[in-house]
Amino acid sequence: MLQEKLQKFDRQMRLKKLIFFVIAVFAIPCLSGDYGAAFLEIGVGAEALSMGGAYCSIVKDGTAFYWNPSGLGLIKHRILSGMYGQQFGSIQNPYGQLHYAGFVQPLSGHAAIAFNWIRFSVDDIPEYPDLEGESLQDRLYHPSLRPSGNPVGYFSDTEDAFFFSFAKMLTSQFNMGWNYQDVRIDVPVGVNFKYIRQSLYKNEASGMGLDLGAMVRIHFSDLLVSDEFGIFSFGINLQDFTTTHLKWDTRHEDNIPVNVKWGISYQQPLPFSKHHLIFAFDRDTRWHQDRHFGFGYTAFGCLGLRIGLHGKNLTGGAGIRIWRVGVDYAFLTHEITHLHRISCDLRL
Repeated sequence: MLQEKLQKFDRQMRLKKLIFFVIAVFAIPCLSGDYGAAFLEIGVGAEALSMGGAYCSIVKDGTAFYWNPSGLGLIKHRILSGMYGQQFGSIQNPYGQLHYAGFVQPLSGHAAIAFNWIRFSVDDIPEYPDLEGESLQDRLYHPSLRPSGNPVGYFSDTEDAFFFSFAKMLTSQFNMGWNYQDVRIDVPVGVNFKYIRQSLYKNEASGMGLDLGAMVRIHFSDLLVSDEFGIFSFGINLQDFTTTHLKWDTRHEDNIPVNVKWGISYQQPLPFSKHHLIFAFDRDTRWHQDRHFGFGYTAFGCLGLRIGLHGKNLTGGAGIRIWRVGVDYAFLTHEITHLHRISCDLRL
């Protein structure tokens, strides 16, 4: 009987260590993440996340730096943005926490710069002593070798990413021939310079990376000479274009491979004031090669309903804009547990 109890206790101890190791080292991101800085796969912005992450070709808010930095070139007002989300566990007692804050400053000449910060943290990770003795039999016959089950201390995992972004809008008129008027084609381009750092237990790591993004937006209303048609857009974001290296003070190095994120979308205006639909599809090439589908409906220019699919996981949410303040909510299904995201922005 005692031997069975000790075996069960040993299994519980190993399971606890495994769970907290996975939380701390891999940060259990909700989208994907098998390598260094996997917390950057979680995503920011409740609007984008509620559409399944299919946002690469339509983004034009403060989260553009993340989904496609070229989208910053579409912004005409200064924007303060922020988001909070629990990463598994309950909202009151999460296993991990994600914070995001950022600022966009438009410049003359249809350009913009942005500064953004993402933090993921796991606090109060218990540290348990190594099991003493050579085997279970030793612990069975020598009570002094049996573990108490109490942690000897606590440590935390803190991961930060700082982004400096620049974007520029390039607009041209394309002549389709004598029977058509000129068609507007917008080509915003953008770049991210990012610095990543992580502190885990007694060790630290840091690295720098580069993202390049671009979009092509075609105004179908010009092409078909009718205001009943909207905008078709193609976007591409080359994340970690130079292969980001996260170097630890232990001389270990995590390499973050290049990800080609691309997407297409179509925004269709409806025959009543400030109503429109958005259909979007995105694809990633890194790791699990995720597919993203998104659908959005905006009414009166201030109310939004969204639904999406990230891989096999269903997403959804809603948003409202009052004056210069926008608040969005996203609900994300996941194999482990459901997730909630709340974000807001202030247009200055």
